[in-house]
Amino acid sequence: MRLVRRLLVCERVRAQVSLQLDGELSELERRMMESHLARCPECGSFARDAASLTRLLREAPLERPPYPVVVRRPRRVSVVRLQVGFAAALAVAMLGVAVQTAGLERQGSSSQLSLQTPVRYDTDSELALEVRLILDNGRWSGQRGDHQGSGAIPI
Repeated sequence: MRLVRRLLVCERVRAQVSLQLDGELSELERRMMESHLARCPECGSFARDAASLTRLLREAPLERPPYPVVVRRPRRVSVVRLQVGFAAALAVAMLGVAVQTAGLERQGSSSQLSLQTPVRYDTDSELALEVRLILDNGRWSGQRGDHQGSGAIPI
């Protein structure tokens, strides 16, 4: 348990070493870090190595790269564009549902004609008369003897 706690403290102190080199450590944190570095040889060695490397990097002359470095930022996608696109897709989907529903309603009303009980004729002459009237008018309501536009069935 004591080893785990020590490792966690050492990890925190090593992060504080980096903050100290950048001048981002408070006075209290700096004193706590220095106290730990005085007691822990591994962390002390780490702090000396980090300070040495930081000093070397800061003192090194700047070099120009042989070619320019271009950092491309990813293009931001506008939230408004996404919302407009989503609204358009939703509108098209709703229109499709409405068209399909209207088509099913029309099919339902025409299928009611075909689902009615078929009309039975007593004689062949009644059937022939019905067929002749259908062919002449082109209209039929589905009920025996009920012809649109013709009034009653001629005998």
